[in-house]
Amino acid sequence: MDTDQEFLDSDSFRTRDDGSAGIFTIATTDSTTGKYRLLNANIGDSRTVLALKQMDGSFLSIACTFDHKPTNDDERRRIEEAGGHVQMSRVDGQLALSRAFGDRMLKTLHLPPEKRKVTSKPEILMNEATADDYLFLACDGIYEGDVFTRELVIKFISDQLKQTDDLATISGAVLDECLRRGSRDNMSAMIIQFTDGTSYSRSTEYIPGPYFSEENDGKFQEAYLKDAQAAGFTLEQALEMRTKIESGENSQNNHNVKQESSVTPSEC
Repeated sequence: MDTDQEFLDSDSFRTRDDGSAGIFTIATTDSTTGKYRLLNANIGDSRTVLALKQMDGSFLSIACTFDHKPTNDDERRRIEEAGGHVQMSRVDGQLALSRAFGDRMLKTLHLPPEKRKVTSKPEILMNEATADDYLFLACDGIYEGDVFTRELVIKFISDQLKQTDDLATISGAVLDECLRRGSRDNMSAMIIQFTDGTSYSRSTEYIPGPYFSEENDGKFQEAYLKDAQAAGFTLEQALEMRTKIESGENSQNNHNVKQESSVTPSEC
């Protein structure tokens, strides 16, 4: 909530209504059992899902967060007590989330952060995991409409893990599948395994996504270029890589290493 207030008070964003959901996990080791204690926090409608490995090798999906929607009883109560209303399942008919960073126009800044129409106070749930399990964090574009349920995205990832141990490749595959299924919302995804990741550390992997050259896609093209340049490539090099990807070359050849850094695969 302090971070959110700093954002709202900053000179750069004082006149803007930008906003975002957020999730985070803090994992600690239980020295007695060797298991991991997970503190999962949620602000909005991004989701954290724990995949618990079963005896038959499959994975059971456990919801570690629950969406903050204005229609939830507790959320509606806070909104109305702050002088707002829920219309068309949105805060004041505008925002489909009831908790978020930013969204100044709905923050009722004269109230304490936890009592505002839209609050940045996180909801926290505790879970437990072992080294055989994994955690999946993603924003709502992964789940938009009928793209994926928690259960189906865990099954998709688990099937991918049978083919490769490269989490960047699997994360990219999740995003590509969401696009194929029709998601039109922003998408971010992270897979966390509870193992020593030293051997996984590597230079930047840049995997360019599909490129759209229509005149009305100017903002997309600008973002695509910046994304390529951030990984050390020109637009022409990125498009050449994408052509090779679409031609079906071995995925190992699609991982283009450029600079020392730690960056997730790019899917514009």
